[in-house]
Amino acid sequence: MRAREARAAAALVDAVAAPEPPLPPVAETDAVASFATWLAYAPRPNRALLRAALLALAAAGFTRRDRAARLALLRRLGHSPLAEGLRATAAVSYYGDSGVLRTLGHGARYVPGTFLARGVAAPTIAAHAGGRRKNGA
Repeated sequence: MRAREARAAAALVDAVAAPEPPLPPVAETDAVASFATWLAYAPRPNRALLRAALLALAAAGFTRRDRAARLALLRRLGHSPLAEGLRATAAVSYYGDSGVLRTLGHGARYVPGTFLARGVAAPTIAAHAGGRRKNGA
């Protein structure tokens, strides 16, 4: 992700997550790195569309607006698949940060760091369910 896209992603994550103390600000998390990893794993058409949307937000001055103005702009985008994809990716990127999870009361037992930011495979459901797989598989 290029710098302009990263700034737009940070502003998007801040608007969607709206972190207030004791939650850390976006800059103190791996949310932007996680967002970039989501983009890297996305299918090519989705990745191109999301990157174009980030650049469009940047061109619209999204990064220079305060949080309330950014939220208002996001509301104007409505509930289109693109808008929902941006919101969901932003939320997962922030709330998946290990520091955020610990602050919210989730221990570090299964949260050594955000798997997306590290670029490794996510732990399987079986690893968290005592080795049992869904549907007995």
